[in-house]
Amino acid sequence: MGMKAAIVLIVALLCSGCFVVDEIEEGRKIMAAHSPNPEPEAEKSPTRASGGTKSARQRLAEYYAEQRAKAARSAESTDPADAVGRCRIRGTTHFLRRSDCQVRGGTFL
Repeated sequence: MGMKAAIVLIVALLCSGCFVVDEIEEGRKIMAAHSPNPEPEAEKSPTRASGGTKSARQRLAEYYAEQRAKAARSAESTDPADAVGRCRIRGTTHFLRRSDCQVRGGTFL
């Protein structure tokens, strides 16, 4: 009796997996039918639509290049009086810009 129960259990598990996959596929079809933009995903992505995909290394290099460009464009202090120097804050010496020293409540030396 134990062998028959094991076989029935294995068959039930295998059949239930097929049922789940079928339900997922039907759900995807229903979601696609009710989606506001029925275009396939391949057409939405510009890199995949052009036929060329970028490797992770290329995407990472582009990301860091964009970050460096943003940092270069960011507003730096151009005031010569706001130079970096020694700042005394609560008995310790730090090297900060004059404006940062004043914001932290220190004395610019």
